[in-house]
Amino acid sequence: MNTGNINTMSHVKLTTEGAESLATQVRDTYWHGRGFPVDPITVGRAMGIRIIDAELPDDIAGALLKKAGQDPVIMLHGDDSPSRKRFTCSHELGHYVYRLERGHFEDQVIDYVDYRNDMSSQGTDPEEISANRFAAALLMPMAKVRDMAAKKTANLYGLAEYFGVSLSAMRYRLDDLSIKIK
Repeated sequence: MNTGNINTMSHVKLTTEGAESLATQVRDTYWHGRGFPVDPITVGRAMGIRIIDAELPDDIAGALLKKAGQDPVIMLHGDDSPSRKRFTCSHELGHYVYRLERGHFEDQVIDYVDYRNDMSSQGTDPEEISANRFAAALLMPMAKVRDMAAKKTANLYGLAEYFGVSLSAMRYRLDDLSIKIK
């Protein structure tokens, strides 16, 4: 994948535009225009990533694990709701794609564990911000969100159902894109 403008420094956040570009490339390549909601598990498996439900501690939402020279594994919390698993899987794909894009992958050991805590919810870590931006763009592409939100009948519940995300994820995406709906 090549987006041209993404800085390869590991401490630099993926821009909203960069996230949209990467997510579009991934969706076009591995989802093949199948419509919505996008299934990130199908996308990830098409990318060669092993994705499993796991018994994880309550404070862990998911993880991306990779040993040097081996294919990555995404672990999802087995007790999470389907919409939560979808976002977590997309988030972990974001870590994978963003590191791959920057050329920081094949010979590295990767151990991303995503906790459910105040630190993760504050959104201050550049890697986590980048993964969240990618996840939102993969599941809820800006252009499609704008198109759907412009309809007279648009509402939060309908949009969340259409994109297969939680109400809070949909609300955050609308706010992030400065889109107001009734």
